[in-house]
Amino acid sequence: MRISVIGLGAVGGALAALLDRAGHDVTAIARSRTAELIASEGLILTGARGDHTARLRVADTPPADAELVLVAVRTYATREALVSHAAATANKPVLLLQNGLEGPQRAAELLGRVDGAGIFAGLALFPSTRIANNRVRLTGLGGMRVGHAHPAEGDAAAAIARAMNDAVPSVSIPNMHGALWSKLLVNHVNALPAITGTSVQAVCRHPLLHSILADALTDAVRVGDATRVRFGGVGVIEPAHVARIRAGHALEVVTGRLATAFGYVPNPASTLQSIRRGQPTEIDDLDGAVVRAAASVRMRAPIHEAMVALVHEVSRTGEFLTASEVARRVDPWRTDRLLNSTDAGPHSDGRRVDARHDE
Repeated sequence: MRISVIGLGAVGGALAALLDRAGHDVTAIARSRTAELIASEGLILTGARGDHTARLRVADTPPADAELVLVAVRTYATREALVSHAAATANKPVLLLQNGLEGPQRAAELLGRVDGAGIFAGLALFPSTRIANNRVRLTGLGGMRVGHAHPAEGDAAAAIARAMNDAVPSVSIPNMHGALWSKLLVNHVNALPAITGTSVQAVCRHPLLHSILADALTDAVRVGDATRVRFGGVGVIEPAHVARIRAGHALEVVTGRLATAFGYVPNPASTLQSIRRGQPTEIDDLDGAVVRAAASVRMRAPIHEAMVALVHEVSRTGEFLTASEVARRVDPWRTDRLLNSTDAGPHSDGRRVDARHDE
């Protein structure tokens, strides 16, 4: 298949390299330094699925013969990416590889596809890290789910999933909205590493932080239930895990499922990666999505409100917070109860954000 990839970051870069290795005709849509490096050195993939240097075509917009356009930019860059390539993507299927809940609707509006025709959501479930403009490292295994925005495009979603399956294990799903919510639960691992400057694995092990994460999951499921979400399965989080969270066992999901799903190589998650590069984060489309959903049914999600505020604070000040400070800011009652039996956090010096790309 002739596939164009807009956004060669951790997810888009990994998929572009893996699709190239599988024999697909992949074009990297890139400019400036990224385009120069991919053209001269290739797109270099390392990690859990082996090493591969993809020698890709490089262009500044999808070519006319593209059969599928992958959009893997951050949520805040969606408008610029889609509007600038609107003519080139006209009448072509678009697979969004983004976090949050609102991507498909946003893309349909920007591309003038009011009924959502030709808009597909790709839920990437593999952990990866962008370590340079043309270098991506997979830090664990995982697959993809492909959902469709238009009710009559199940067959088209299945065809896209078959192509993606050449790169990573992929299947199509009928319940796109429920799957997006379940993926949002997985993406709850972003905020605390970004606030504390640690990895997903460290957060899931830390006795203060994993409790906060568990409470965030519990509140998100509570909000999803109130808005009548039918949670779907996305591999890392399945309906059985949602049921465990709903029944009061969120901490088991954090220390069991999430702690192991991201592999053994410390994974900083995408929000921390953005902070370290001095880029905007997607927190308003992650925890912020729960806040907006809660407001739509006259509820509040205070832990998620705190996560949004703290990520913005770290982005603005360049100062990571200790685990104990995070706990105090989020839930003083929990801090008072737990500080007697734990230390102050994974680091206690409030160290500054640095420019490293991985742990």
